[in-house]
Amino acid sequence: MNKEEKRAAARLRWERFKKGKFYWILYEKGILYFILSFLIPFSILWYAFGSYGIHPFGDRQILVVDLWHQYYPFFRVVREKLINGGSFLYSWENGLGTNFLSLISYYAASPLNWLSVFFDDDHVRDAMTFILSCKIGFAGAFFSTFLRYTYKRKDFSICMFSVMYALCSYTLGYYWNVMWFDTVALFPLVMLGIVALCREGKWKVFTIALMLSLVANYYIGYFTCIFSVFMFASASIIECKGIKDWFRKLFLMIRSSIIGVGLGGFMLLPAYFGLKLTYSANNTMPRDISFYEDWRKIFAHLLSYDAPTKVDGLPNFACGMLAVLLFGVFLFSFGIKIREKISSLLMLALIAVSCNMNILNFIWHGFHFTNQIPYRFAFIFSFVLAAAAYRAYDIILSRGIKIYQLVLMVIAPVAVVVLNYYAAGKKFEFDGALRSSVIITGAFWLIFIAAKIFPFKTPKMRNAMMTLALAAALFSEFVSNAQIGAKTVDNTSYNDYPTRYEEVEELLECTRKTDKSLFYRTEMSQTYTLNDSALYGYRGLSQFSSSANVSVTTLCKRLGLYASEAGNRYYYRTSTPVVNSLMGIKYIIKKDGELNSEEWVLEKIQTADTTNLYENRYPLALGFMVDENILNMVDNSGANPFEYQNELIRCATGVEEKLFVAQPVALAEYDGLEVTKNGYGNYTFQNETDQPTGSAIYTFDCIDGSYLYGYANGTGGTCDSLEIKCGDVLIDSGKLIDSYPIVFPMGNGQGGESSTVRIISNEKHKSGNFKIMVYALSQDTFEKAYCALADEQLRIKRFKDTDILGSVEAKRDGIMFLSIPYEKGWSVYIDGEKAETFKLLQAVLGVRVTAGRHDIELKYTPEGFPLGVTISLLSFVLFVFCIVCDRRRRIRRQTLAAEAAAAKAAAEQEENPYRQGAAIYDQLGIPDPMDIIGRVEDSEVVLYDGSETAEKEADNAQSESDDSLQRH
Repeated sequence: MNKEEKRAAARLRWERFKKGKFYWILYEKGILYFILSFLIPFSILWYAFGSYGIHPFGDRQILVVDLWHQYYPFFRVVREKLINGGSFLYSWENGLGTNFLSLISYYAASPLNWLSVFFDDDHVRDAMTFILSCKIGFAGAFFSTFLRYTYKRKDFSICMFSVMYALCSYTLGYYWNVMWFDTVALFPLVMLGIVALCREGKWKVFTIALMLSLVANYYIGYFTCIFSVFMFASASIIECKGIKDWFRKLFLMIRSSIIGVGLGGFMLLPAYFGLKLTYSANNTMPRDISFYEDWRKIFAHLLSYDAPTKVDGLPNFACGMLAVLLFGVFLFSFGIKIREKISSLLMLALIAVSCNMNILNFIWHGFHFTNQIPYRFAFIFSFVLAAAAYRAYDIILSRGIKIYQLVLMVIAPVAVVVLNYYAAGKKFEFDGALRSSVIITGAFWLIFIAAKIFPFKTPKMRNAMMTLALAAALFSEFVSNAQIGAKTVDNTSYNDYPTRYEEVEELLECTRKTDKSLFYRTEMSQTYTLNDSALYGYRGLSQFSSSANVSVTTLCKRLGLYASEAGNRYYYRTSTPVVNSLMGIKYIIKKDGELNSEEWVLEKIQTADTTNLYENRYPLALGFMVDENILNMVDNSGANPFEYQNELIRCATGVEEKLFVAQPVALAEYDGLEVTKNGYGNYTFQNETDQPTGSAIYTFDCIDGSYLYGYANGTGGTCDSLEIKCGDVLIDSGKLIDSYPIVFPMGNGQGGESSTVRIISNEKHKSGNFKIMVYALSQDTFEKAYCALADEQLRIKRFKDTDILGSVEAKRDGIMFLSIPYEKGWSVYIDGEKAETFKLLQAVLGVRVTAGRHDIELKYTPEGFPLGVTISLLSFVLFVFCIVCDRRRRIRRQTLAAEAAAAKAAAEQEENPYRQGAAIYDQLGIPDPMDIIGRVEDSEVVLYDGSETAEKEADNAQSESDDSLQRH
């Protein structure tokens, strides 16, 4: 075969392939572009991770900030429940117990988390990294789907622009918030659904995508809901045909939204009731309008190659310089409706103003102010900007490049450069991000100029070559951006997380084998993350999450634990025997050495390398009886933790002797500080030296039969940390007090010995206040109180996450104290009859129990869950009903249209008797002679015009007519 024959054969094969089903699926249905739009950002992200040694390409990991402390520990709990079973309604590995459905509705409801079961225990962090990459890949894939449907284009250009959204600066700065990116990925699909609804009345995509967005992460889903209103307003103005059609689409939008939200009711309603128990429920809207940032800085941040905001900073709006370049074309090009331009411009302005204005920012963030990580809805700006840029590119592809468009391309990039000049204080430093952005923008512009000048054979070839050249430049830009993002977010050591995991697991396994109790709590003497119980897999006390019960946080703060209501956290780091007993902490693990305190209350029972396991000699069960007087306990929030514990034990047991007695300072020494005493334990200091920090050292005498415990608070962050010694033995050091007050043990010293506390000032403060109080705990009084409580404990016979059965022998009428956070979801049954529950200490669960032996059963169902499931089921029924009704309506319309067409055809036949036999010829499967004659007559008319081609067609038609008539 010669070259021409080979080419002809190849063309023939290609034509056959194009007629096949595989081509139809791959190209016509857009599967190829969907796959490419997924793989390109997925691959770029992994290349960036690999360049910084992220495992498996090195010994680093992406776990930083809250991904270290929260998201990964919760992810592990979800995986454990998927593999080993357990309820998704409640978890005992988060805090004293947590509404797990409410927790995962924000942190871990991603359907992709199911992929974690295919990874072994040693590669769970790799599973999280892979799942994150998949989410970002799907963001690109769904954005390409949005572009393909909205602009009716099926070529590689949609893959190129999908990278702009998938790897925008929001993604590259915030990717460590892994739980957000399911809904970020689904966002284009929701917007596609709105366009389809307004354009064709198709509502199912919007309904399903909205439901998935809300279930995967209700918080980002809330942003989606808000913007859907504005997107519908825009799409309806552009797509709807008249006021009647607009009202019909509005009805569809409302109906679809109700169904979509209702389908997610099983998750959303429990999450709502869970949020009502958190600190954020108490936020109030600001009264006065204020703005956070300089507008010039905000829009100057649209540059590429600039470090994205990781925790605090400017909004992450950037999505590549090509989007900036094409924005001027979008605004001023002919061929784009003015309605489109105004709508997009207003939506961009809305997001920008909402980020920078306090009131709008408050509303967008669920009517509360965020704790760092601002502007969490900024990805919507990138979505609108990238979509507008593609609209401009679509015009260029369809109509060719115009000279005026090349001029328009300069406007927006020059504006960004000028804004950078003013944002930098009128200093023009042409380096770093600015220089790189100008270079890549120039490269894009030159590609457009070349495509305009170069004489391509066909517009199709011009478009293909231009798109490939732009894609190459754009991919190089986003590879660099991804690397900058990975560097900005940073990484941690893969090999050291979780620290001492094998040793801790060995000790936990020891407790499981030797302790036959169905329930007990374990804690770490020092925190590694703020959710160690979730990370290592034991029932503990500590919790750091936005769903933390604020009442429990307040109680822990009063007891002297690390706790912050605004910080949504409470966690354990050694405490008093009173706290350990009341909260059911039976075991304490000390990593890297031994505890040098509380030997009278803690017994070392097992060692694994340098990690030690201690058993509490005075544990209490999950439930125990207390006096009725506990209901009369005065809420003295101003009392220090020792006085609060004194009052608590007195009311709970009736023991009148004080557990804790304040101790005077035996000796006070100061290094670099001028200190003034303002009453017991309260001090004011001045640092008038050249030293960055100073310290105050207080010595206290030990007492036989008592043990010293301290309480310290560096008010307003004026003091950093503590160092505690008993004699020459170092008890603890580096105990932070800059953010939270804390209670701590001071050793095992007895009469004749002394303990010292050294408090170190913060180098940022030359003056300030601090508290240091030391109390002695009487061992005899404590044991007396413990015996009163331990005598009537709940003996657990069956323990499941949401169902606990036990019995108690109550000696007298009283209150059962349950160290479980109070929620309306808990029901208590005494001897089979439901009892009334109430709050104890304004935080934990309590129930009245009469004297005698009783079976106690506790059952948990998240508040709102039964109603939420009912709403979801009804919404599903309504969803199916609407589909059936729409189908019947469509069939009816088709039937009416067919009947109308048949009636019209019958009328035409009556008017033309020569056509009455057409149906007979159709039934026989032979050509209608009248049709053939008609074609010949038409050809003759064309012949009259002198067309040679028409003459050939007429000859062929005549020949065909003769043959057909002869056969007939």
